Parts: sequence; structure tokens; C-alpha cells
Amino acid sequence: MWRASLFIFLILSGTISGMLVWQWKVYSGQIGQAKEHTVGANQQITVESLEDELKITQTVIGILPEKEYRLVIPDSLFKWKCKNGNEEACDSADENPYTFFSNDNQMIFEYVLPMNKGQKAFMLNDWTVSVPDLIVASSHITISDSFRRNGSWAAGFPLKAQKEMKHIDYYIFEGRGNTPSLYWQQKPLKKTSKNPVDIYSENQHAFNQKFEKLSTLGEIPYMSVVLTDLYQESNGKGILIAGTNTKVEKLEKMLIIQAYEKKFGFLPPKEGWLIDALASHTIEQNADTEKGNWIIRELKKEMAEDELQEFFYKLPMEDSLNTEKLDKNLSDLKGHSTRFFTLNKELNAPLVPLYFNDGKKVFISGREQKDLKLIHKKGHRLLPFKASMEALGFDVRILSGEETLLLTKGNNSYRFYLNRNVFIYNEEDYGLLENPLVDLNGTAFIEVQWLQSLFDVSVEEWDHMIKLTNSPK
Repeated sequence: MWRASLFIFLILSGTISGMLVWQWKVYSGQIGQAKEHTVGANQQITVESLEDELKITQTVIGILPEKEYRLVIPDSLFKWKCKNGNEEACDSADENPYTFFSNDNQMIFEYVLPMNKGQKAFMLNDWTVSVPDLIVASSHITISDSFRRNGSWAAGFPLKAQKEMKHIDYYIFEGRGNTPSLYWQQKPLKKTSKNPVDIYSENQHAFNQKFEKLSTLGEIPYMSVVLTDLYQESNGKGILIAGTNTKVEKLEKMLIIQAYEKKFGFLPPKEGWLIDALASHTIEQNADTEKGNWIIRELKKEMAEDELQEFFYKLPMEDSLNTEKLDKNLSDLKGHSTRFFTLNKELNAPLVPLYFNDGKKVFISGREQKDLKLIHKKGHRLLPFKASMEALGFDVRILSGEETLLLTKGNNSYRFYLNRNVFIYNEEDYGLLENPLVDLNGTAFIEVQWLQSLFDVSVEEWDHMIKLTNSPK
């Protein structure tokens, strides 16, 4: 009996062990796929240049098998097909014509891009299939050209190889990230490298200037510059087209703008002025908008010179930028928080001056004032005037179109003016060397020291809080 039991036990143990091993292999495979997916996929694109079309094969490697992906297919692409690594049509689990999955780790897209054979030059921006849910870490582009051999190709990636054969020319471009823009023109181009920029021009010695301001940005993404009169001045993904007579100062600003655009990503037109402002400061030129010039003046007024230099020095080191990151960089430098860029990001929004929130809790007359913020402006510490005085027991009225403030408490009255260095106490005028009030975006603020000297307010302060109380008479 015991032998039968032992035999059954061994069989069950073996079965369980086998299942555990199988589950571990499956789990390990999934983890490996997830890691590969996290690192990012890569794509290989082959372009065959024919008389009236470009025949394109795009292979995306590094997708997760059996995972559905939504595809974005530009309207300019024709004869579109999706295949897996076994040359079988991609499957779709629903009725959406643009959602597919593969049974292995790759998808192959084949399509045709019609071309006008009489064109002297063209630039392709959105010319491949994109997969929004997939991070593309690198792209490799091979062009075989048997029809447009008298011209030259350029891309928003570095040119890795170029070979002229008897009946066909080959170009290989390779770089980090998703598909760059692709450019072709009828006249041959010569390439000159000026790290991290490659200059393509019809004359190899046509451009020998140095981008001195561009080098101050530190490490910036690769860019191609095409100097030509065959195509209008424009920006692409990783590529810039400019005229042959473009001055180096203008060209350098265009390059800096494009470097910032890569970091900011897509910005709506009402926020694009900010990129021009940052680039203009780098190149030491005026911005194209008055708000751009104003925002730089505000930075210069509130920041020490070394702080401003450090702020602009760190921007190129960021992988991506937005107004929140700009505010965080300012906050880290000053040790206090600000929302300066975020509040001012829309071109036509009212101007909000640069100030910093102290972060301390504010107590007035023994109560925490959660809606009151102690702020820093031009080295002064300020509190909202009306709210602070009301918390101290004063009745506050705003008169004359918000230019005059009347305060009363008991038998005492005060009258302050936003635009005059004077106040009236119990109907007597008192002149001041400076106005105790500061207008910030339509709200009157007062410096803490003026609360002490004008109203005999007692101020106690710790690292995390500030307390204001009426001094006993």
C-alpha cells in the first residue's frame, strides 16, 4: 500500500514541479517582453525611389505579441498593408479598421507615397505609419534611388553611409527616436558637419561660420540644415530649411528655436511665443513679441545674474520641457515656489509679475489664514493687504476704481493710494519715501515691515510659520 502511495506522491510532485517550471518560463518571458517594451521599439524603413512614387516598407520591431495597437495612417499613403513577421496579414480583434495586433514581436507596413516627378524639391514630414502607444527608441532609414540620382537626400537624422553605384544610389540615415523628416532636391548637396549640426549646401565651402551661441546650450538634439533656394524656409522634424543667403545670426536663432521645440513638443500657437522668448535671450536679441521681452525683463529684475545664467544653463539638460518644469527650475534656484511661466503661458493672458511663495503658514490674530500666502518680490516679503488687515480687525473698502483703500478700526482711519507715496491717518497726510503697497496682478500687497511700523503689528517668525498680532496698547 505504501508503495502505491509513494508512487502517486512522486507523480504529483513531478507534475507540480513541471507546472511551476512552465509558469516561471511564461512569467520570465512576459517580464522580458515588458522590459523590451519599456526600453522602446526600433524601426527599419526602406524607401525605394521610383519615377512617380516612393515605395516604402516600415518594419517595427519590439511590440508585444497579442497586444492590440492603434495605428495612425497619414492620408497621403496608398496601397497600405500590415503584415506580421511571417508575411501574414495583421489580425484585428474588433471592427476598428486601424487597430491591429501581431502574433510575434513585429509589424511590417507596406505602402506607396505618390510623387510628382516634376518637383524640384520636396520635404516629407508625416510620411510613415505611427503607433501612439509605442515608444520608438531608434529608427534606421535606407533609401535606394534609381530615378532621382542627380539630386540629393537629407534627413533629420545623421547620414551614416552614402554609396553611388552604376545604376542606383544608396543612403542610410540612423538616429534616436521616431521617424524624422525627409528632404530631397534636384541639385546635389554637399555635407559639412558642425556638431551637433550637419549643414547641407550646394557649395561645400558656402558656410564656414561657427554657431557660438548654440554651443552654450550644451547637449542638444541632432539637427540637419539645408541651405537652398529651391524650397521655402521651413522647419521639419530634425531638419531646417533656410535660404543660401541667410545670415548666421538668424540661422542660429532658428536652430535654437528648433532645439527648444523638440524639448517642448507640440505647443498651441497661443503658447509658442515662449520658445521665441527663450531663444531670443540665448542669442541676445529682442523677442518677436512684447510679452516675450517683458518676461525676460521680469526674470532679470527678480533673479541675480548668476541665478539667471544657471537657469538657462540647465534648460538644455532637460529631456523635455513645459511651463511647470520651468517654474520648478526657478523655484529650486530661489528656494521658494512660483507659477510664473504657467500663469503667463498664454500670449494674450494678463501679465503676472514674477514672485515666489514662501510656503510658511500664516497666522493672524491667533488663526491660521489658509488663503493667505507670504510671497517674495524684489527681496521684499509681502502679504495681501486687504485680507491681512481684515484678519487684524480692520474694515477695508476699495475706492476710486481700486486705486484707493480706506481702512477703519474704532476711531482710527487710514487712506492708502496704490500710485502715491503718501497715506492719510485720521485726516492728516503723511509722506513716505516709498509706497508701502505693491500692485500684483490687480491685488494690493504690503511689505511685512510696513505692518510693523504703520500699524504697530507684532510679528513673530519661525521656519515653518509667521504670526501677526495687534500689539497691546
